[in-house]
Amino acid sequence: MKTTIDGLDETIMEELEGWASKDLKQAINEGMEEAAEAAEKMLKKGGPYEEKTGKYTKDWTHGQRSSRASSITGLNSYSVYNKKHYQLTHLLEKGHASRNGGRVKAFPHIAAVNDTVGELAISKIKRNVEGIG
Repeated sequence: MKTTIDGLDETIMEELEGWASKDLKQAINEGMEEAAEAAEKMLKKGGPYEEKTGKYTKDWTHGQRSSRASSITGLNSYSVYNKKHYQLTHLLEKGHASRNGGRVKAFPHIAAVNDTVGELAISKIKRNVEGIG
């Protein structure tokens, strides 16, 4: 797009309004939700720990964080969390002191999913944004 110096401010405002469109916000929000769903599925598959009851892995879920939804940008934030066994997440991820002294081995399973989901969110948002144009 060509413009003159005198029309530069108007051109910039037009481009910013185009980026702030409802379609773009919806594409980003959909990409973020898809990434949260993928993270939930990855965590439900389990990790390097041996689970005796199966309750920990089946209780992973995701949800929209209403307090984090920005009224300025219109973008939503999502959390992936364990509904019933949220106390175990940190203990399994980081390890902890044992009752008889010493330490219980850590089983990092959330950090790996977090790294993977970051890249996945970017690719899903790109795909959704390219679908708009």
